[in-house]
Amino acid sequence: MKFRLLLFILAVKLRATAALSAGFRKRLRGKDMVLVIRTGREDQARTYHIAGGRVRSAAGRDPSAATELVWCDPDTAVRTMLSKDELDGFSAIGRGQLRILGNFENALRFLDLAG
Repeated sequence: MKFRLLLFILAVKLRATAALSAGFRKRLRGKDMVLVIRTGREDQARTYHIAGGRVRSAAGRDPSAATELVWCDPDTAVRTMLSKDELDGFSAIGRGQLRILGNFENALRFLDLAG
């Protein structure tokens, strides 16, 4: 439940920032992507569509996504995503708790935008 709520709040934050900040919209331009954040069981997922300086989001996994961030479990995802230490995400990758499937560059761009 916390994981789904966190993914929803992230979507709201990205949409609101894009709507209110011309600088953020400029950063979004040219970064068109479809990215999914989910757990390994795929029972909890959210898709983020970034195109033309806008952000859309929907619950569930879009099979057309070029990039997926796959967490080992929801609790680890929440704890790591809420951490103030930016290195925790990279540590999660090293420990196998977070896998990046598909376009690694898109994953890094998204993490930069979401940060």
